[in-house]
Amino acid sequence: MKQYIHKYFIGFFIFSFFLTIQGFAQESYLLKELRIPQAAQENPGAVIPYDAHVCFPLLGKTHVGINLPLNYGDIYSLSEDMLKKVKKNNDIRAWVQNDPIHFGFRVNKKNYFSITTAVKADVNITFREDLATFLVKGNALSENEKLSFVGNDLGSINSYIEFGVGYNREVNDNISFGVNAKYLLGLVNAYTEKAELSLYTGDKYNELILNHTLQGKMASIHDIESDDFDINDMLQNLKNHGFAIDLGARYRINKLFEVNAAVLDIGFINWKSYPKQYNVIDETFSVVGYQYDDIFGDSDEGIGNFDPKRYLESIVDSITEIFISEIEPSASYTKWLNTRFSIGGSIYASRNDRFNFTFNGKFINGAFVPSGSISYHRTCGKWFDFVIGNTFKRNAIFNPGIGMNLTLGVFQLYCAVDYTNTFVYIDKVKNLNVAFGINFVAPMRGIKNFKASYPY
Repeated sequence: MKQYIHKYFIGFFIFSFFLTIQGFAQESYLLKELRIPQAAQENPGAVIPYDAHVCFPLLGKTHVGINLPLNYGDIYSLSEDMLKKVKKNNDIRAWVQNDPIHFGFRVNKKNYFSITTAVKADVNITFREDLATFLVKGNALSENEKLSFVGNDLGSINSYIEFGVGYNREVNDNISFGVNAKYLLGLVNAYTEKAELSLYTGDKYNELILNHTLQGKMASIHDIESDDFDINDMLQNLKNHGFAIDLGARYRINKLFEVNAAVLDIGFINWKSYPKQYNVIDETFSVVGYQYDDIFGDSDEGIGNFDPKRYLESIVDSITEIFISEIEPSASYTKWLNTRFSIGGSIYASRNDRFNFTFNGKFINGAFVPSGSISYHRTCGKWFDFVIGNTFKRNAIFNPGIGMNLTLGVFQLYCAVDYTNTFVYIDKVKNLNVAFGINFVAPMRGIKNFKASYPY
């Protein structure tokens, strides 16, 4: 059993690495509009209307999400209708985050300090239209016809632990700003600098020839070439150190308008644990399909003894062996995080109602990825507030979302479907972003007239 677990771990890691160039990060659009301490993680300058807070251990914030180029039903069916929806380049992105420790406290009314921890992981895969065509139609290719599966715009795998110290300053009723300084401890990273994967038929149509170019690096606290999962060894290889900073501010222009801005994840990780490199240019290997005699032959290898599972496992083993054989030790390397920014504003329709808009952007290997949202926020006294809105993404314009915060005394429960392209049919799911958590909070003291939108 152990060797099979190791084999599939290696296969998954290599597959993830093989499909790597861009990185991705956790994102939030509606959640940051709620009156919760975690809003300062999306904009360090957000107002925190509490004297202190502490999250429920391991449940301060759990955040998961996925973006797909096609909905679940299309991918599951692999029908010809799916090909009508595939674009030239298609991204699969997923992320998960958990905040085990998160607490903060106010000093001299205007200063709020916080301590945060988070475990983060994300992956991105980009594939070409030809790959979807191959999955649906198979290798019905003419001799020497070529399919291009991936290019330089691939994906990434990245995982690290984050320890942060935050400072938030409320200068007056209208101005606040903040900063989060973070120490990063890397777990797994892989990226490519150049990648190409293409498939074409040989002189014999049953032979498929795979050509690949892959240049990149990887690092992990576990040596992927080792057969043993040694916890002590992994703990001794926590050598991937990095630092990052978040900046944010808000300004209440007048009674009706407010603007805010934030820049997140300005930083890097230096990867030193088992650094390796992959440097292959125009290498080919072939896979031979089923032969007639394999299935219908009269020998002992005929239909009675033919095992398709064993045949497929031999192909996987061969491909895995080829990939592992090309991995070599490398010098340590530095990888910058993918910086995000947001610019937004609010229109206060009343004391309890406001409309929000946000423009977000990410810089991924020099490429700019835009998105945005509009929302409506409503407060119901000190104990409840909610937000509804829509997020605009490149793969789908319509992504509605809803979030709520329930505060009863010192107990606070919040949750949000930050966005999804469908609330009803699971087979139509294309985008999904969910976050929830539990806090214990101490409301601000000395407020004579409670104002729902901000505390003073």
